[in-house]
Formats: sequence, C-alpha cells, structure tokens
Amino acid sequence: MVGRNVGSESGKLRQDIIDKLISLWVHPDDPLTFMQIHRGLVKKGVVKDLKNKMTTVRILRRAQKLELIKHENGSKEYYLNVVPDEFKIFAFLQKLREESKGVLPFKAGGFLWDICQLYCLGMPESALKQHPDIEFAFQILGIRIARLFTAIKSLAEEAKKREKIPDVRHGIPEEAAREILLELIPYYLGSRAGCDFDGLLLEDVQKLVPIMIKSLPEEVEPQNPTLKDEILKNVEKLQEMIKRKKTEEEEELAEEEMKDFALIIIPPEHLIDEDGQERRWIKLILEENADKSPLYIAAELLGYKKENVDNVLDIYGGKLLGKAKLTETRTCYEKMHAACLVSKIIGSFNYYDDKTKKEALKVIQELTEKVGRKSIIVLLAFGRHYWAAELEPDQFEEEFLQKFFPYHTKEEIRNWLAEGAALYNKVVEEQEKEMKKKLS
Repeated sequence: MVGRNVGSESGKLRQDIIDKLISLWVHPDDPLTFMQIHRGLVKKGVVKDLKNKMTTVRILRRAQKLELIKHENGSKEYYLNVVPDEFKIFAFLQKLREESKGVLPFKAGGFLWDICQLYCLGMPESALKQHPDIEFAFQILGIRIARLFTAIKSLAEEAKKREKIPDVRHGIPEEAAREILLELIPYYLGSRAGCDFDGLLLEDVQKLVPIMIKSLPEEVEPQNPTLKDEILKNVEKLQEMIKRKKTEEEEELAEEEMKDFALIIIPPEHLIDEDGQERRWIKLILEENADKSPLYIAAELLGYKKENVDNVLDIYGGKLLGKAKLTETRTCYEKMHAACLVSKIIGSFNYYDDKTKKEALKVIQELTEKVGRKSIIVLLAFGRHYWAAELEPDQFEEEFLQKFFPYHTKEEIRNWLAEGAALYNKVVEEQEKEMKKKLS
C-alpha cells in the first residue's frame, strides 16, 4: 500500500501513515471518535495542525476505501478493520478458540514477573476454576513447561553467540544446565527405564517416587530447604486424584477430541510487544484510578515511556477522566516528568565530563523555563535519584545552591523539598492502601 502523499489522487495511503493510523487503537475493538483520531494524527506528525481537519477527513476516507477502518453512516465512532502486528497472535488464538471450543491462558513465572505465556487450545478456560484436581496438575506441569521453555531459549541464544564467535565456547548456559539436571531423572525413568526401555509404568512410578523423596535431605545447606515434607504431601494428594481406568466409550471420545488440542508457548508479553503492553497498562491505570487525584494518576504513569503515556492520554484521556481532570493530570505529569529528569541529572552530575555537564545544565534550564523552578524542586521527591541522594545528608540541597538553582535561598529550597516530600508520602500511603485492597 505504499503510495503518494495524502493529497494525491491515487486513493492510496503511504505505509507510514497507515502504520501511525492503526497504532492509535490500544485494542482493535475500541471505538474512536473523529477528534480522538485527529488529535492522535497531529501528535504523531501525520497532520500538521489541529486546524487541518480536512487532512484527517481525507485520510479516514481513503482508509475506509482500503477497508482499514469501519465507520457506519451517522455514527461518530470508527473501528479498526485490520489487524496490526501486535494483535495478530491474539487474533490467531481467537480463531483457534472458535474452532477448538476453548483456550486456557496461563502465565507462568515468579511473584512479580512472567517467564512465558502458555495457551492450551482445546481446554476450556473454566477448567481450572471448576476442577481442583486439574488446576493442581496444571500448576505443576505449567511451571515446568515454562522453565523448560526458558532453558531451550537460553540454548538458542548460546547457539547464536557461537555463530558470531565460532572459537568461543562458554559451555551450557546456567538456565539450561539447571533444568537438564532436574530432568535427568524423569528422562530416564519416564523414557528409558523399564523392560521395554520406554519408561516405567504408572504403578512402578507410584512405588518408586516416594522412596526417592524420602531419601532427600531436609536442606541442601542451612536455610536452603528441599521442601521434602511438602513434596511428600503432594504425592499423597496426587495418589488420591489418580483417575479410575477409562471406559471404552471415554477412550473413543478422547481419541476424537485430542485432534483439536494444541499448546502454544510464547515469551512474556513485555518482550514481544513492550509498547503495546505499556499502552494497555496505561489505559487500565486511567480506568481504575479515574476517581483519584491528578497527582496520584500522574505518579502512577511515571514508570512508563512518555510517548506511550502521551499517546493514551491523547486518545482515551478525555473519555476516561473528563476534560478538566485530563488537563490537570497532563499538567501534573509534565511537571513531574520534568522533575524526574532533573533529579536524574543532579544525582549523576558528578560523574559527567565537562562537556556533558554543560549540556546537562542547559537541559535543566530548559525544563525549569518550561514548568517553573518551584514545580521542579517540589516534585523532585518523585524521582528515585532524589531519594538515593538522601543517603548523604544535605547533598541534594548543596548541589542545588551551588550549581542548579542559585536564585533561591537555602531556606526556600528546603521548604519546597519538604512540601514535595509530604506530597510524595501522601501518594505512597494511598498506593499502599490500594495494594492491600488488591491482595486482600
């Protein structure tokens, strides 16, 4: 679809315009109004000015002719009619969901992060909620599959390194070595042992596993337990869950249905679609905190890329927060973001060379002119570099006085810092309350 400029008579749109238009939708099924799309295209540089509405009109007309978007006559809303790359996998899973009558998503990982995403096609999503025995089994098998996925991925990374530097051998990666050692016993007992050398039968495994577990020490090293007793309890639990022998009718049904089963394993979402995931999180933050103060919402948005925050605020902010609160939130976020940049510069200033120091001082001057010196100083508390500097008493104040804010007295700066610390602590307290609600 690479064509001429928007104003040409070819009826086509340049690919870069198509990409920017499609990227305005956080979710494919979101309805966007003309003004939401227009503001987004202006922000992305496709349309020069908010006054140039006819440019957006022409783009949308051509996008409709190319069947990129849907817009019914009389409706104020536009819908996406094509699938951007970041949604393709989900659309593919949806198609399989319709064909296989069920998809069970499963995110495996640690307490705060995911190792990978598993999709079981052919297993109803209600399986884990309605059947405790299936949930118990799936939790164990799902985590092991996720760990093996990570191990195989580390081997692929090692293979790529060896292709680039053929003479260097780093050995088996730690992630893979750990899983291989853990899998040696199931590999031999499950696939090689037995009279036919294709693995032990269930009855043999039921006898052998408890004996092996009882031979484990209580801990490998002090404060490094093996959880031996917990493993034994789960073995007993599993023994009770083992299903009775299937009837002939059940065997035939299983044989027929398993043709529709598949397992998809992909990296965690933040690796395959970082910006898309961020925009979805940002939209969720706006939805969940629409009743909170602009200060609180702005603080929640600080951990994300500014371009993603701006994108979601432009497209969804007015609808989710209302015009007045959106304006306040955006103003607060701009000031807070600027303060965080200044905090980072001040916290790292002594490590810069002379040239970088001059550039850094110029950046600080531009930011203070944009949002105001007092706003910068008050909101410095929201920058992690500010709290790191608190480890050395008065360092931040001295740095202000000597190099960054010579126009204010030390007392003024300390009062503003105290004001900012109070605001910061208030937001943190509210965040902790929200976290406790979610965990309770």
